[in-house]
Order: sequence, then structure tokens, then C-alpha cells
Amino acid sequence: MTENNPEPQNLEDNLPMVNYIMLHRIYDLLTIISNKIVGGEDTQKMIQYHEQGFLLGPTPSYSVEENKDGE
Repeated sequence: MTENNPEPQNLEDNLPMVNYIMLHRIYDLLTIISNKIVGGEDTQKMIQYHEQGFLLGPTPSYSVEENKDGE
């Protein structure tokens, strides 16, 4: 450990990195499952689309329910 850049002491000190690692582990597992179910060719197409920045699902949306009183 250096004096200028101390290492995190617990998970809460580095939550963005923990989140990044966990999401990639989930993605890896889903890729393995996909290879077994639909085959490697379709999975490779999906990975190529992801590398190009495309999402294959519907666009994200969020709708707030309005109160009947107009609040």
C-alpha cells in the first residue's frame, strides 16, 4: 500500500468497481447459457451488437402514475 493512494479497506469504499465486476460476471454466465440454448452463432451476433453500442431489448422507459386529483 502506498502513502499517496491508499487501497480501499472494505467493499463500500469501491462500490462502482464491485458493481462493474458483478455485472460482467452475470453477463458471462448469461453468455454461457445462451451458447448452450441457441448456439454460438446467435450469441456472437448479440455480442457484436453490444460491442457496437446497440441494445437488443425495448428502450428503457419510466412512467409516473398521476393521482386522480391532479397532484
